[in-house]
Amino acid sequence: MAAQRRRKDGRSHCDNHRQRNSIQSLLAAASMCEIARAGRRQMKKKASGHPGSASQELLYGVNPLLEALRVGDRVPSEIVVAEGARDERLRELIELARVRNVTVKRAPRTSLDRAVGNTHHQGVMARVGAARYVDADELLSSIATRVGSESEPLVVVLDGVEDPRNLGAILRTAECAGVDGVFVPERRAAGLTDAVAKASAGAIEHVSVSRATNLSRLIEQLKERNVWVVGAVAEAALNYTDWDWTRPSAVVLGGEGSGLHRLVRENCDVLVRIPLRGKIQSLNVSVAAGIILYEVLRQRARANAKPATPN
Repeated sequence: MAAQRRRKDGRSHCDNHRQRNSIQSLLAAASMCEIARAGRRQMKKKASGHPGSASQELLYGVNPLLEALRVGDRVPSEIVVAEGARDERLRELIELARVRNVTVKRAPRTSLDRAVGNTHHQGVMARVGAARYVDADELLSSIATRVGSESEPLVVVLDGVEDPRNLGAILRTAECAGVDGVFVPERRAAGLTDAVAKASAGAIEHVSVSRATNLSRLIEQLKERNVWVVGAVAEAALNYTDWDWTRPSAVVLGGEGSGLHRLVRENCDVLVRIPLRGKIQSLNVSVAAGIILYEVLRQRARANAKPATPN
């Protein structure tokens, strides 16, 4: 019966009766994001205690290391800074490292180049504990508790995103948008590597990421928890702005080139498209994620904004 009510409710998704002040909307969006961040921080703390914490990975770049120090789950014992580096943000990083009792060592820039394998380290690197995945059942349970609340859950499901830079960029946008969690496939997809951490600009320290063995089964589990599953495909009939994103929602995005797999597409509740006006008929998946996630925020902020009080 619950599933039937959800489907019946979907027929009225184009209700556009809400009109609110844009400044109030932005404030409401910021408040919702902070609530979501608090829940994600608690989830990340639980995940940090999983077995295997002795494994290490190389973390580099100013923002990734700043966030690792701020969050505190993956604090390194030593940070290596390139000799001659004078970036203003490095000063903040070094000061925070001292507060955390982390040793700061200087080394030739060429040493960092060799260790990282490129020159994109911004003059700083460190060995930290490997990034943790959140247990899928725990994340699903956390999502279920948010359904029907003032801050409905928002989830991202990635179907085969293989480029670590794209995954990092999506995590960065997801964190800024207050997403409750991101699901990625266990196989044939990018994982939480040092390249992803760098591309995420530190967002990897805040976003709850879980691996799913079977995306079709995951979609069914989300539906069972009354979360609407919305796939993004170029040929969909429905514009992404015409869907009612104020409901509990999971945005499903396909990988580079292939898009959504057939079974994943068929199992979605609805398919939406981002209209394109140029000659190139596709967007980078991280760009598509940003467009849709901020439409979600826009709609939810307008729905939650209080009417202006008449003078």
